Amino acid sequence: MHNRTGYSHIEYDRESEYWQDIEDAENAQIEAKKSLSKAATDDKKSKTIDIGILPQEDAK
Repeated sequence: MHNRTGYSHIEYDRESEYWQDIEDAENAQIEAKKSLSKAATDDKKSKTIDIGILPQEDAK
């Protein structure tokens, strides 16, 4: 049995799984980037030391 596009059910299922796998991989990359970004931001916050403003010498 073929659907409108000429794919059999098995071919259609494989095509659907293929695109689902791509979407899952893209979503995983997005989540990984969010996690890395958050970790970097958290790391910067934890390492920040308030040293105030250092005076600059006058240029001569």
